Amino acid sequence: MPKVKDVMTKTVITIESNKTVSEAAALMAEKDVGNLIVMENNVPIGIVTERDFVRRLLATGKSRNLKISEIMSTPLRVIDPEAPIKEAARRMVRKRIRRLPVIKDNKLVGIVTATDFARHLSKKTFTDELMEAIGRSSYPVPEVFEK
Repeated sequence: MPKVKDVMTKTVITIESNKTVSEAAALMAEKDVGNLIVMENNVPIGIVTERDFVRRLLATGKSRNLKISEIMSTPLRVIDPEAPIKEAARRMVRKRIRRLPVIKDNKLVGIVTATDFARHLSKKTFTDELMEAIGRSSYPVPEVFEK
């Protein structure tokens, strides 16, 4: 069974808790990401997502000069890199979250997202490769639907 470490994204963009919402938004745009892990003294303490910006900033009319720690989501839900991916999926469904930071020895080592699961599931298996090699498609479903 694959483990979290096999599917997680290893590069995680972080921001210090004392930075402003404006700085966080600029960093997210620059790095083209939908979330940042909020750090304090090299320890992850929360996560801020595009959804947090909409619900806790834009919808309330708060200032863009707020500290990012004022709109981040806490507590930070995490998982160990050795955990089975099924456990990560269960936690994400149960807590209704789309991103799960991966922590090993109290250090941030990655993040697993819904996109990581899709990427993992889209990989061809040995059976898929074998069926293609002998000229049989195991999944004859068109990629594009045309009316």
